[in-house]
This record gives sequence, structure tokens and C-alpha cells, in this order.
Amino acid sequence: MKEYINKSNMNPDKLLINNKSILMMGIINATPDSFSGDGIYSDKNNFELLETCQSMIDAGVGIIDIGGESTRPKSIYNQVVEISEDEEIDRVIPLIKTIRKNFKIPISIDSKKTKVIKEAIKEGVSLVNDISMLEDENLIALLKNYDIYYVLTHYRKDGKHKKIISEMLNDLNTKLNMLTSGGIKREKIILDPGIGFGKKYFQSAEVLSKINLLKKAFNLPVMVGASRKSFIGEYIDRNVNERIFGSAATVAYSIIMGANIVRVHDYKEMIDIKNITETLIEFSKKE
Repeated sequence: MKEYINKSNMNPDKLLINNKSILMMGIINATPDSFSGDGIYSDKNNFELLETCQSMIDAGVGIIDIGGESTRPKSIYNQVVEISEDEEIDRVIPLIKTIRKNFKIPISIDSKKTKVIKEAIKEGVSLVNDISMLEDENLIALLKNYDIYYVLTHYRKDGKHKKIISEMLNDLNTKLNMLTSGGIKREKIILDPGIGFGKKYFQSAEVLSKINLLKKAFNLPVMVGASRKSFIGEYIDRNVNERIFGSAATVAYSIIMGANIVRVHDYKEMIDIKNITETLIEFSKKE
């Protein structure tokens, strides 16, 4: 049996995310219908979980994000199917168990369902990546009990926006107050501008362009997930599997503007982007 070597210096039990962090989050979609075409249950993929995790760790990924249900928007993609809590649990929990058994790297659960999140937390995930903007308020009590990191993502389900930046800040502020009033520590909250969620392509571009305002408004870490998304395709006229350079631009820009976590599909290439961007930022500070 092949032995896997954990080279990650990110102890899952000592994960620290703050305004100085710059972490790369690698994506594993336990789905057959991911918008990016990389769902591990897709017939066209021959997916090896342990090899992929080892490759991510070797490249420098700091967090592995596991999702069991496609979050692709119905307004863009056909045949978007919501699955039951139990089916989602059946997809993600075996992967989380396997990763925890073989590697010491923080794991994130990408889900909006409290039951799924609870099972994932029991198996040792370090972060909850909820794209629903706290759709289920029962999640607050669970988060409080486990004192775990939580990503609060901006997402207006009706997609109605007039002034996207001010509305994003107001919406997040309302949910942030709800979380802190419920006993969630501010230092456990990470904000995500929700690129591609309830937004037209130009609105996604605008919120990404101004993530520095998001940081300034709340003084909290920010996560950006722009990888391969449709707004990139709108501007460069590329299919989803041809957006690596467009995605690279969003990674570099996000880091320059202060992003603390960048969620990506093409982790090997994006780690290079991250490292060079960080190097240039450090040199820019010297006289």
C-alpha cells in the first residue's frame, strides 16, 4: 500500500485565519455536476482522492474544501438538481474521513445544510463554507457549540441589486450582527463577497474589484472564490475549462487587495501566482 507523506504545516487543530493570512484553498467537488466539470463522480474523471490531496499539499495548498452539492446558479446552468441531506452526507463524509486519516491538513465543508455541516464537524473539519448567507439560522447554535471558523457569503437569492457594493455591505452587516448576537466570536468569521451568487457578471466583477472596501468596513478576513466562474468567461469569451489565465488574474488581484483565502480549482498554477504576488508585495514595501 502506498504511503502518503504529509508536508503541510497547517495543523488542522491549530488553524489560524486572520487579516494577515494568505491561504490557498483547493477544491474537491464530490459531485457529478460541478459547473467547473471537475466533480469526482463525473463519468469522465478517474479521480484518486489520496493522490490529489498529496498533490495539493506538495503544491502548498493550506485548506482542502469538500463539497457534495453543486452550487452552480440555475439562472446560468440547466438541470441543476438539489440533493437531500442524507445524499450529501453520503458523498462528503467518506472523503473527509479518508483525508483526516491520511493527512494533517485543515478541511472545509462546503454546504448550507445544518445536518451535513454537523456530521462534517464531528469528523474534524476546521471551517464551514456556507454560500447561502446563513439561510438556516439554526446553524448559529451549532457553530457556537463547536467554536469553528465560518465563511459568511453574500448572496441575495432574488438577485435584485441597484447599488451592489452598499447592498452587499448592508446585507453582510445584518447577518454578521445575527451571528455575533448568537454568541459567535468575530475572530471566527470570514467574509466572502459571493462572486457569481445572485449577481450579474458585471456585479461580480465590481464586488471583486472592491474587496478592500469589504475588509475596511468590517476588519475581518476575506475569502474570494472566483476560480473559473462565468463572469470571467463573459469578459474573455472562454469556456469554463479555458479560464485558467482569467482565474490567475483574479487570484493576483485578490491577494493585492487583501484577500486572506483564495479558493481555486487549478491549485498548482495558482500557488505560483500566489507566491510571486506575495513576493512582489513584500518588495514593494521596501525603500
